[in-house]
Amino acid sequence: MNKKSIPPYFSTGEKGSFAEKTLQMRKPSIVDRVIKANSFNKSQKNALLALKEEIKAGQITNPFNNPAVRIDTMEEQSLSLWRREASRYEGGSWLDIPFYFAEAYFYMRILIVIGYFDNTSSFHLKDPYSPFKERELYAENGGLELGRTIVGFFEEHLFETGLPIEEQKKELESILYYELWGNRVDLSLFSIADDSREKTSEHESHNLLIDHSERLIELLIDLKRVDMVLDNSGQELVCDLLLTWYLLAISPEKKIHLHAKKYPFYVSDAMLKDVMETISAFQNEKNGILARIGAELFGFQERGRLFLHDHYFWNSPLGYDQLPEDISQELARSNIVLLKGDVNYRRMLSDRKWETSRNMEELIGFFPASFALIRTMKSESIVDIDERRANELFMEDPDWLVNGIRGIIRVVEKARA
Repeated sequence: MNKKSIPPYFSTGEKGSFAEKTLQMRKPSIVDRVIKANSFNKSQKNALLALKEEIKAGQITNPFNNPAVRIDTMEEQSLSLWRREASRYEGGSWLDIPFYFAEAYFYMRILIVIGYFDNTSSFHLKDPYSPFKERELYAENGGLELGRTIVGFFEEHLFETGLPIEEQKKELESILYYELWGNRVDLSLFSIADDSREKTSEHESHNLLIDHSERLIELLIDLKRVDMVLDNSGQELVCDLLLTWYLLAISPEKKIHLHAKKYPFYVSDAMLKDVMETISAFQNEKNGILARIGAELFGFQERGRLFLHDHYFWNSPLGYDQLPEDISQELARSNIVLLKGDVNYRRMLSDRKWETSRNMEELIGFFPASFALIRTMKSESIVDIDERRANELFMEDPDWLVNGIRGIIRVVEKARA
């Protein structure tokens, strides 16, 4: 691709843009919520408040070049990556940098100022978002309640073996739509999350701008290895695990690999501990169906059919065009990779301002496997929508790109070597 044809990144420097508003309003609000939810000492609180002021008006500081800042337990590859990327913008303004870098750096800076990587800190390796995640899993209209609702539609026949393929497709379709709309509950967007908990719907097909669910279901049934790059914990992770269980239950030869964040990220993003806690919560349910699913998920792990991975790249400020070699090789072994959520979509497109009419296949030659993007729309990044349709959507709803109402299920198939 000609470099001249590559558009700029979405930037925090665009006046009145979604990126600028996110940085100026949402991120400082997240700092306040994190302080309120945790028992930080005075030094940690002051450091978080200083970060908030730095974002609003100050210059970007770089703790990776400060020998007084303790980052003892971050792995060397991640440390080198962040040192390099932060140095690109050190001394500049938070309001003049690529949007995705700004967001990823914000969450990394929160971890550093509370002492997450400092092995002498009271918050060493403690997730500052755990109070939010726990509430999202256990509270009214939270993840477990949604799980009870979903399995309630199936009753005990969910465990029947040898269901006709058409019945399997119908059940998978239902779970897949829950998968999509569960992505609305993203705790880095508290207003959308609050509005969405009671609205997670089975279909809402009128709000799907791209719907390749029929083809995706065929692939999920037929293919031997499925990888899933996770997004949010809570409702969405519950749906991820129900889909994982169902696929493993209907096909004894299938294997599934789940990829989680290495460190706390974007408030509600799933780490391995969140996956394990959610499976345990299933197993402890009084609801017999969920309890059995939890037990069987543990059994799939023990029998080498369900694999859990984490990696520093998922927390990094890089797009998928810069996948590390070890992840690229791992995903290349997959038959299809499910990429969940808005941020994974943005990273697939390097968070650049592509014309809406561009075709996804033209832009992702770097990705090592076939994939499906399952996303509710909470940012301005979008392709595969022709100009006329995009204009109609702006007329119908000026905020259609960012308000979480619409979604896509987009499959891209690549020929295997």
